[in-house]
Amino acid sequence: MAIVIKRGKGETKDEIIGKFRRVMIEEDIVEEVKARTGYIKPSARRYAIKKVTAWRDKCRRKAGKSRNYVAK
Repeated sequence: MAIVIKRGKGETKDEIIGKFRRVMIEEDIVEEVKARTGYIKPSARRYAIKKVTAWRDKCRRKAGKSRNYVAK
């Protein structure tokens, strides 16, 4: 999808560049480009997935404990 930034009346080049940068950050284009440009070893990819799933499980365990807690 193309990103088009139109120049408003009285906007400077710096303001237009800032507007473009904000759109890039909001759309996560920078992260996607970084992910596509570099080669990630399969072991590093597996490690990252394992790390994310471990963190997710840890968060779920904490959430489960707080819901089952009953004050006496």
